[in-house]
Amino acid sequence: MAFLVLIALTGLILNHADGLGLSRTPAASWLIGLYGVELPSVDSAFDAGDVQFATSAATLYANGQAIAKGVSPLTGAVEAGGVVVAATQDEIFVADPMGVLIERYAADVPIRRIGSSEQRIVVSDGESIREFDAQAMNLVAIDDALVPNITWSRAGAPNAEQARQIGLTTLGQALNWERVLLDIHSGRILPGLGRWLADLTALALLYMCGTGIVLWTRRRNPR
Repeated sequence: MAFLVLIALTGLILNHADGLGLSRTPAASWLIGLYGVELPSVDSAFDAGDVQFATSAATLYANGQAIAKGVSPLTGAVEAGGVVVAATQDEIFVADPMGVLIERYAADVPIRRIGSSEQRIVVSDGESIREFDAQAMNLVAIDDALVPNITWSRAGAPNAEQARQIGLTTLGQALNWERVLLDIHSGRILPGLGRWLADLTALALLYMCGTGIVLWTRRRNPR
């Protein structure tokens, strides 16, 4: 009976999945654990001030919180001029000191690395140095001699808890509530056992329908 009620409720909710936005809502982390899948790994990580930037499955994270999607692995991150800046090969992301995304800039040159010099943000394409203006959101070619003592960003590594949180969030974006409810409805959320429960419920319903017809027929045709 409990499983039958569960199937009925999940079926009703799934009929309104689009209106409820279930396909756009990531599932809870404790539900993800029921699937027993390996968490996605962190592709790259860099520290900038009190913010740690990391990428996993084409998503950019700041201190474990997703702030941008559709990104490539990081090439560096720095803190300068009151902002923190993370760079990939083709984009620059400007955030506040807490890691909240302010702006996203598409670079017109490949960014091999990013660094700072006296509160100035500089990037290198492997051949020349350019300064990034976080206010005007542009890259300007400059003479290397004008930016002495550049401190280039170096790769870091998230701690175990941050890596786990990033993995759960990344997996949760692919595993939304609509998918979870579909798996509950079919019994697939519990590998092996769930399908058997669904099969037993279906057989029980067929048994009830069959015996119901027999009882109804006997009442109409008493001996």
